[in-house]
Amino acid sequence: MPAGQAVRNRSEVVTVTSPRGVVEVARQEMRGLTRGGGSWSWFWVAHRKGSGRWSEASTAREAIRRAMLLPPGKPPAWLEQIAADAERQLTSDRSETATSTAP
Repeated sequence: MPAGQAVRNRSEVVTVTSPRGVVEVARQEMRGLTRGGGSWSWFWVAHRKGSGRWSEASTAREAIRRAMLLPPGKPPAWLEQIAADAERQLTSDRSETATSTAP
């Protein structure tokens, strides 16, 4: 791998609807830039439909909160629900892909 280039793998993008609009969510894996291959790390990205800026965070809930421009602190109840929905959709997509490629 050439120096200065990170390797990234992104899941499919799923769309969830909140009271504040539509949000697209994905899970991304990135290998660091350190020599010797570096370690892989997972993080979540989200953005409002029509917005070009992706928000990154360690959890789906936090990525969606940042994308929706919600203040930190106690989240609204719907945030937990749509974060769980996005995680469930991405998890089911991954398990279906794994079972369909198995011999």
